[in-house]
This record gives sequence, C-alpha cells and structure tokens, in this order.
Amino acid sequence: MDIQTAINTPFVRIRFIGFVHFTLLVNAMLSHWLPPAYMFYNILFLVSILWAIHSRESVDAIHTAAAINFSSFFFDFIIVIAFFPSVGGIWSTIFAVINLCVRPFSLLLLHKELVDRGGDFVLVSVASNNPPNNARTPRSYQDIDGSRQNIPNSQSAQSNISNLF
Repeated sequence: MDIQTAINTPFVRIRFIGFVHFTLLVNAMLSHWLPPAYMFYNILFLVSILWAIHSRESVDAIHTAAAINFSSFFFDFIIVIAFFPSVGGIWSTIFAVINLCVRPFSLLLLHKELVDRGGDFVLVSVASNNPPNNARTPRSYQDIDGSRQNIPNSQSAQSNISNLF
C-alpha cells in the first residue's frame, strides 16, 4: 500500500493526522521554552482527533478537530515568535516549527475526511433560509396511538376526558 492510497482511505487518514501531530508534539514538548498554553490546546486537538477516530460517522467531531487545528495554527505562530528560545531547545524548536508547517496540510486532510462523512465547512448565512446539508431538521411528531383512537365527535372525547378523573 503506498502513501497516496493510505491518505485517501477515510479511517487511515484521521489516524495518520493524529500520529503525525502526536509525534511532533512530543518532540516539541521536550524543552521548557514553550508555555503551558501550547500543551493545553494541543492536547485538546489530540482529544478531538481521538473523538473523530472513535465516532466514525460524526461530522461534529471533524468540525471540532478542524476548528481547533485552524486556531492552533495561529496560536503556534504567536508562541513560536514570542517564546523563541535564545539558548538551548533547538530540537524542540525545530519540531514546533514543523508542527506549525504541517497544520495547513492536516486541515486539508480533515476537510477531505469531512466531505467523505457527508459534511462541509460552509457556514450558514443569515440571509439564507435553507439549512446546510448536514443540519438536522426537526421532524414532526407522529402519533403512533392515533390509528387506534377513532373518536367521531367531540362529545365522546369529553366523556373520555371525564372518565380519567
């Protein structure tokens, strides 16, 4: 099996994203120059990836992972610039920068996974009255007992109500 076939396989794709980011994050966290916020949002991202692996049909899991990944790109960029180590931690810095560079590609793979699951990244516009494809529309209540109750007039309905008390 080649890498292109593996990437195009739906359930391998999300595992690949999780494995790559996990490996990069472990190596990035080997030094003390990164703030605790870096670990916090990256753990949230890995948890959302695990949720997406567990819930194979969930569009919400992929939406959550993609949203965290998208915002993590900006957080990584700010943290690498603001906390760049002056002495030591070069190994950790290299992997933090590689993790930053890999995030757009993992976002594309998450988009492909989302499309395969039947969702999309389109936000609902305020002017549109049509719900998105993946929105759950409320269904009307179906009275399953209605077929058994044949009340021809309102007087028998009143007598049935009076019999309750």
